[in-house]
Amino acid sequence: MQVNTIKWGILGTSFISEVMANAIHESETSELIAVGSRSLTTAVKFSNQFSIPKYYDNYEALLNDHEINAIYIGLPNHLHKEWIVRSARAGKHILCEKPFVISVDEAKEVIAILEQANVFCMEALMYRCHPLIKKLQELVQNKIIGDVKLYTATYTANIADIANATAGGSIRNLGCYPVSLVRLLAQAEPIEIRALGKMNPHNKTDNQSSVILKFENNAMAVISTADNLEMFWQFDMYGTEGRLKVVTNPWLPTCDNNKIIIERHNEKTPTELNIAAAKSLYTYQIDTVNLNINKKALLDDDGISLLDSLGNTIVLENWLQQVKDANLNLFR
Repeated sequence: MQVNTIKWGILGTSFISEVMANAIHESETSELIAVGSRSLTTAVKFSNQFSIPKYYDNYEALLNDHEINAIYIGLPNHLHKEWIVRSARAGKHILCEKPFVISVDEAKEVIAILEQANVFCMEALMYRCHPLIKKLQELVQNKIIGDVKLYTATYTANIADIANATAGGSIRNLGCYPVSLVRLLAQAEPIEIRALGKMNPHNKTDNQSSVILKFENNAMAVISTADNLEMFWQFDMYGTEGRLKVVTNPWLPTCDNNKIIIERHNEKTPTELNIAAAKSLYTYQIDTVNLNINKKALLDDDGISLLDSLGNTIVLENWLQQVKDANLNLFR
Protein backbone atom coordinates (compact mmCIF):
# COMPACT_ATOMS: atom_id res chain seq x y z
CA MET A 1 0.00 0.00 0.00
CA GLN A 2 1.31 3.40 -0.97
CA VAL A 3 1.50 5.70 2.05
CA ASN A 4 0.78 9.30 1.13
CA THR A 5 1.35 12.23 3.43
CA ILE A 6 -2.04 13.55 4.56
CA LYS A 7 -2.33 17.32 4.58
CA TRP A 8 -4.41 18.53 7.51
CA GLY A 9 -6.45 21.61 8.34
CA ILE A 10 -7.82 22.40 11.80
CA LEU A 11 -11.25 23.96 12.42
CA GLY A 12 -11.22 25.86 15.70
CA THR A 13 -8.48 27.09 18.01
CA SER A 14 -9.50 25.66 21.40
CA PHE A 15 -7.16 23.86 23.78
CA ILE A 16 -7.90 20.49 22.18
CA SER A 17 -7.01 21.97 18.78
CA GLU A 18 -3.63 22.90 20.25
CA VAL A 19 -3.16 19.30 21.38
CA MET A 20 -4.08 18.05 17.93
CA ALA A 21 -1.73 20.51 16.23
CA ASN A 22 1.17 19.00 18.17
CA ALA A 23 -0.02 15.48 17.32
CA ILE A 24 -0.22 16.23 13.60
CA HIS A 25 3.30 17.66 13.67
CA GLU A 26 4.54 14.54 15.47
CA SER A 27 2.94 12.19 12.94
CA GLU A 28 5.33 11.00 10.24
CA THR A 29 2.50 10.69 7.73
CA SER A 30 0.97 14.13 8.29
CA GLU A 31 1.51 17.76 7.39
CA LEU A 32 -0.41 20.55 9.11
CA ILE A 33 -0.94 23.24 6.51
CA ALA A 34 -3.90 25.39 7.63
CA VAL A 35 -6.06 26.55 10.51
CA GLY A 36 -9.48 28.20 10.46
CA SER A 37 -10.97 30.48 13.11
CA ARG A 38 -13.84 32.96 13.35
CA SER A 39 -11.25 35.65 14.15
CA LEU A 40 -8.30 36.69 11.99
CA THR A 41 -6.32 37.67 15.08
CA THR A 42 -6.86 34.26 16.66
CA ALA A 43 -6.08 32.44 13.42
CA VAL A 44 -2.80 34.33 12.99
CA LYS A 45 -1.81 33.70 16.61
CA PHE A 46 -2.52 29.97 16.33
CA SER A 47 -0.70 29.80 13.01
CA ASN A 48 2.40 31.43 14.47
CA GLN A 49 2.31 29.32 17.62
CA PHE A 50 2.27 26.02 15.69
CA SER A 51 4.17 27.05 12.52
CA ILE A 52 1.17 26.58 10.24
CA PRO A 53 1.70 28.17 6.81
CA LYS A 54 -1.91 29.12 6.06
CA TYR A 55 -4.67 30.62 8.18
CA TYR A 56 -8.27 31.64 7.53
CA ASP A 57 -10.64 33.92 9.40
CA ASN A 58 -13.67 31.73 8.65
CA TYR A 59 -14.30 28.00 8.56
CA GLU A 60 -15.71 27.85 5.03
CA ALA A 61 -12.54 29.32 3.53
CA LEU A 62 -10.51 26.51 5.05
CA LEU A 63 -12.82 23.91 3.50
CA ASN A 64 -12.33 25.58 0.11
CA ASP A 65 -8.57 25.03 0.29
CA HIS A 66 -8.04 22.29 -2.31
CA GLU A 67 -4.64 21.37 -0.88
CA ILE A 68 -6.19 20.04 2.34
CA ASN A 69 -6.99 16.30 2.49
CA ALA A 70 -8.37 16.00 6.03
CA ILE A 71 -10.06 18.23 8.58
CA TYR A 72 -9.90 18.03 12.37
CA ILE A 73 -13.09 19.52 13.86
CA GLY A 74 -12.30 20.89 17.32
CA LEU A 75 -15.52 22.87 17.74
CA PRO A 76 -18.18 22.77 20.50
CA ASN A 77 -20.52 19.78 20.56
CA HIS A 78 -23.52 21.50 18.97
CA LEU A 79 -21.48 22.47 15.89
CA HIS A 80 -20.20 18.99 15.07
CA LYS A 81 -23.01 17.95 12.75
CA GLU A 82 -22.92 21.12 10.68
CA TRP A 83 -19.19 21.02 10.08
CA ILE A 84 -19.01 17.28 9.48
CA VAL A 85 -21.61 17.76 6.76
CA ARG A 86 -19.88 20.82 5.29
CA SER A 87 -16.50 19.08 5.36
CA ALA A 88 -17.89 15.95 3.70
CA ARG A 89 -19.55 17.95 0.94
CA ALA A 90 -16.23 19.71 0.38
CA GLY A 91 -14.65 16.29 -0.18
CA LYS A 92 -12.55 16.32 2.99
CA HIS A 93 -11.83 13.36 5.24
CA ILE A 94 -12.76 14.09 8.84
CA LEU A 95 -11.64 13.56 12.42
CA CYS A 96 -14.36 15.06 14.63
CA GLU A 97 -13.96 15.69 18.34
CA LYS A 98 -16.19 13.64 20.62
CA PRO A 99 -19.06 13.35 21.09
CA PHE A 100 -19.65 12.54 17.41
CA VAL A 101 -22.95 14.48 17.33
CA ILE A 102 -25.58 15.26 19.95
CA SER A 103 -28.51 13.02 18.99
CA VAL A 104 -29.33 9.73 17.33
CA ASP A 105 -31.23 11.53 14.55
CA GLU A 106 -28.18 13.68 13.85
CA ALA A 107 -25.94 10.60 13.79
CA LYS A 108 -28.13 8.78 11.27
CA GLU A 109 -28.37 11.85 9.04
CA VAL A 110 -24.63 12.48 9.16
CA ILE A 111 -23.76 8.84 8.41
CA ALA A 112 -25.98 8.87 5.32
CA ILE A 113 -24.31 12.05 4.05
CA LEU A 114 -20.83 10.68 4.73
CA GLU A 115 -21.59 7.51 2.77
CA GLN A 116 -22.85 9.59 -0.16
CA ALA A 117 -19.78 11.82 -0.04
CA ASN A 118 -17.44 8.80 -0.03
CA VAL A 119 -15.10 10.28 2.61
CA PHE A 120 -13.61 8.78 5.76
CA CYS A 121 -14.82 10.10 9.11
CA MET A 122 -13.90 9.08 12.65
CA GLU A 123 -14.98 10.27 16.08
CA ALA A 124 -12.01 11.46 18.16
CA LEU A 125 -12.17 9.02 21.06
CA MET A 126 -8.38 9.05 21.02
CA TYR A 127 -7.78 6.44 23.73
CA ARG A 128 -9.22 3.75 21.44
CA CYS A 129 -6.15 3.96 19.20
CA HIS A 130 -3.63 3.31 22.01
CA PRO A 131 -1.84 -0.05 22.60
CA LEU A 132 -3.36 -0.24 26.10
CA ILE A 133 -6.81 -0.73 24.61
CA LYS A 134 -5.55 -3.32 22.14
CA LYS A 135 -4.14 -5.21 25.13
CA LEU A 136 -7.43 -5.01 27.04
CA GLN A 137 -9.28 -6.38 24.03
CA GLU A 138 -6.79 -9.23 23.77
CA LEU A 139 -7.13 -10.10 27.46
CA VAL A 140 -10.93 -10.17 27.30
CA GLN A 141 -10.95 -12.22 24.08
CA ASN A 142 -8.53 -14.71 25.67
CA LYS A 143 -10.84 -14.92 28.72
CA ILE A 144 -8.02 -14.09 31.14
CA ILE A 145 -10.66 -13.66 33.88
CA GLY A 146 -13.20 -15.99 32.30
CA ASP A 147 -16.47 -14.54 31.03
CA VAL A 148 -16.82 -10.91 32.08
CA LYS A 149 -20.04 -10.41 34.02
CA LEU A 150 -19.60 -6.92 35.51
CA TYR A 151 -17.90 -3.71 34.43
CA THR A 152 -17.57 -0.74 36.81
CA ALA A 153 -16.30 2.60 35.59
CA THR A 154 -16.03 6.15 36.90
CA TYR A 155 -14.72 9.22 35.12
CA THR A 156 -14.87 12.70 36.63
CA ALA A 157 -13.15 16.00 35.86
CA ASN A 158 -13.79 19.52 37.13
CA ILE A 159 -14.58 21.05 33.72
CA ALA A 160 -18.11 22.42 34.21
CA ASP A 161 -16.93 26.04 34.36
CA ILE A 162 -14.67 25.84 31.30
CA ALA A 163 -16.59 23.58 28.91
CA ASN A 164 -19.12 25.07 26.50
CA ALA A 165 -22.52 24.56 28.14
CA THR A 166 -24.44 24.33 24.86
CA ALA A 167 -25.14 20.61 24.35
CA GLY A 168 -22.52 19.95 27.00
CA GLY A 169 -22.65 18.25 30.38
CA SER A 170 -20.85 15.36 32.01
CA ILE A 171 -22.54 12.58 30.04
CA ARG A 172 -21.53 13.87 26.61
CA ASN A 173 -18.14 15.26 27.61
CA LEU A 174 -16.96 12.50 29.98
CA GLY A 175 -19.45 9.63 30.02
CA CYS A 176 -18.78 9.00 26.33
CA TYR A 177 -15.41 7.48 27.29
CA PRO A 178 -16.44 4.69 29.70
CA VAL A 179 -19.57 3.92 27.66
CA SER A 180 -17.47 3.41 24.55
CA LEU A 181 -14.92 1.25 26.39
CA VAL A 182 -17.56 -1.00 27.95
CA ARG A 183 -19.32 -1.44 24.60
CA LEU A 184 -15.99 -2.20 22.90
CA LEU A 185 -14.98 -4.87 25.40
CA ALA A 186 -18.46 -6.37 25.67
CA GLN A 187 -18.70 -6.49 21.86
CA ALA A 188 -22.40 -5.85 22.27
CA GLU A 189 -25.04 -3.18 22.67
CA PRO A 190 -27.03 -2.91 25.92
CA ILE A 191 -30.56 -4.25 25.90
CA GLU A 192 -31.60 -2.22 28.93
CA ILE A 193 -30.47 1.18 30.26
CA ARG A 194 -31.36 2.68 33.67
CA ALA A 195 -30.02 6.07 34.78
CA LEU A 196 -30.18 8.64 37.57
CA GLY A 197 -28.48 11.97 37.87
CA LYS A 198 -28.41 15.62 38.87
CA MET A 199 -28.62 18.74 36.71
CA ASN A 200 -26.73 21.99 37.07
CA PRO A 201 -29.47 24.54 37.90
CA HIS A 202 -27.45 27.40 36.40
CA ASN A 203 -26.85 26.11 32.88
CA LYS A 204 -29.28 23.14 32.90
CA THR A 205 -26.66 20.58 31.91
CA ASP A 206 -26.18 17.27 33.66
CA ASN A 207 -23.28 17.45 36.10
CA GLN A 208 -23.40 14.18 38.03
CA SER A 209 -25.00 10.89 37.06
CA SER A 210 -24.79 7.11 36.88
CA VAL A 211 -26.11 4.55 34.42
CA ILE A 212 -26.60 0.78 34.56
CA LEU A 213 -26.31 -1.15 31.30
CA LYS A 214 -27.56 -4.72 30.89
CA PHE A 215 -26.37 -6.94 28.03
CA GLU A 216 -27.93 -10.08 26.52
CA ASN A 217 -25.38 -12.39 28.13
CA ASN A 218 -26.45 -11.09 31.57
CA ALA A 219 -23.32 -8.97 31.88
CA MET A 220 -23.88 -5.61 33.60
CA ALA A 221 -22.06 -2.30 33.63
CA VAL A 222 -22.27 0.50 36.20
CA ILE A 223 -20.88 3.81 34.94
CA SER A 224 -20.67 7.11 36.83
CA THR A 225 -19.50 10.52 35.74
CA ALA A 226 -19.37 14.12 36.98
CA ASP A 227 -18.01 17.39 35.63
CA ASN A 228 -17.96 19.21 38.97
CA LEU A 229 -15.46 16.96 40.77
CA GLU A 230 -11.69 16.76 40.44
CA MET A 231 -10.25 14.30 37.94
CA PHE A 232 -10.69 10.68 38.97
CA TRP A 233 -10.86 7.46 37.01
CA GLN A 234 -11.70 3.86 37.81
CA PHE A 235 -12.19 0.88 35.54
CA ASP A 236 -12.64 -2.73 36.72
CA MET A 237 -13.92 -5.92 35.15
CA TYR A 238 -15.18 -8.90 37.14
CA GLY A 239 -15.30 -12.29 35.48
CA THR A 240 -16.12 -15.90 36.30
CA GLU A 241 -12.42 -16.59 36.96
CA GLY A 242 -11.12 -13.34 38.43
CA ARG A 243 -10.87 -9.55 38.29
CA LEU A 244 -9.01 -7.09 36.08
CA LYS A 245 -8.27 -3.51 37.15
CA VAL A 246 -6.84 -0.72 35.03
CA VAL A 247 -4.84 1.22 37.60
CA THR A 248 -3.84 4.15 35.41
CA ASN A 249 -6.27 6.29 33.43
CA PRO A 250 -7.61 4.09 30.60
CA TRP A 251 -9.02 7.13 28.78
CA LEU A 252 -5.79 9.13 28.88
CA PRO A 253 -3.02 6.55 28.51
CA THR A 254 0.61 7.68 28.28
CA CYS A 255 3.76 6.37 26.62
CA ASP A 256 5.21 4.52 29.61
CA ASN A 257 2.76 4.25 32.51
CA ASN A 258 -0.27 2.13 31.65
CA LYS A 259 -0.81 -0.42 34.40
CA ILE A 260 -3.19 -3.39 34.49
CA ILE A 261 -3.59 -5.72 37.49
CA ILE A 262 -5.11 -9.18 37.01
CA GLU A 263 -6.30 -11.26 39.97
CA ARG A 264 -7.26 -14.83 39.10
CA HIS A 265 -9.11 -17.09 41.56
CA ASN A 266 -6.57 -19.91 41.24
CA GLU A 267 -3.47 -17.70 41.61
CA LYS A 268 -2.24 -16.28 44.91
CA THR A 269 -0.20 -13.45 43.39
CA PRO A 270 -1.75 -10.84 41.08
CA THR A 271 -0.23 -10.31 37.65
CA GLU A 272 0.84 -6.77 36.84
CA LEU A 273 1.19 -5.58 33.25
CA ASN A 274 2.60 -2.27 32.05
CA ILE A 275 1.80 -1.45 28.44
CA ALA A 276 4.37 0.74 26.68
CA ALA A 277 3.61 2.96 23.70
CA ALA A 278 5.92 4.19 20.97
CA LYS A 279 4.32 7.59 20.49
CA SER A 280 1.91 10.00 22.09
CA LEU A 281 -1.78 9.19 22.47
CA TYR A 282 -3.11 11.77 20.03
CA THR A 283 -0.52 10.89 17.41
CA TYR A 284 -1.81 7.31 17.43
CA GLN A 285 -5.21 8.79 16.64
CA ILE A 286 -3.93 10.90 13.75
CA ASP A 287 -1.98 7.95 12.33
CA THR A 288 -5.10 5.76 12.53
CA VAL A 289 -7.03 8.26 10.42
CA ASN A 290 -4.14 8.59 7.96
CA LEU A 291 -3.92 4.80 7.62
CA ASN A 292 -7.60 4.53 6.79
CA ILE A 293 -7.44 7.38 4.29
CA ASN A 294 -4.53 5.67 2.57
CA LYS A 295 -6.43 2.38 2.56
CA LYS A 296 -9.40 4.24 1.09
CA ALA A 297 -11.46 2.78 3.94
CA LEU A 298 -14.90 4.15 4.74
CA LEU A 299 -15.65 1.99 7.80
CA ASP A 300 -12.68 2.02 10.14
CA ASP A 301 -11.58 -1.40 11.40
CA ASP A 302 -8.77 -0.09 13.60
CA GLY A 303 -10.36 2.79 15.47
CA ILE A 304 -13.99 3.89 15.74
CA SER A 305 -16.43 3.11 12.93
CA LEU A 306 -19.46 5.24 12.14
CA LEU A 307 -21.73 2.42 13.36
CA ASP A 308 -19.74 2.32 16.60
CA SER A 309 -20.27 6.07 17.04
CA LEU A 310 -23.99 5.59 16.38
CA GLY A 311 -24.11 2.92 19.09
CA ASN A 312 -22.41 5.22 21.57
CA THR A 313 -24.79 8.05 20.67
CA ILE A 314 -27.80 5.80 21.31
CA VAL A 315 -26.60 5.02 24.84
CA LEU A 316 -25.63 8.61 25.66
CA GLU A 317 -28.95 10.01 24.42
CA ASN A 318 -30.94 7.44 26.42
CA TRP A 319 -28.85 8.09 29.55
CA LEU A 320 -29.19 11.86 29.25
CA GLN A 321 -32.93 11.75 28.54
CA GLN A 322 -33.58 9.69 31.67
CA VAL A 323 -31.63 12.20 33.78
CA LYS A 324 -33.55 15.10 32.22
CA ASP A 325 -36.88 13.36 32.78
CA ALA A 326 -36.02 12.92 36.46
CA ASN A 327 -35.27 16.65 36.76
CA LEU A 328 -38.19 18.10 34.81
CA ASN A 329 -38.70 20.89 37.36
CA LEU A 330 -35.56 22.60 35.99
CA PHE A 331 -37.06 22.84 32.47
CA ARG A 332 -40.44 24.34 33.35
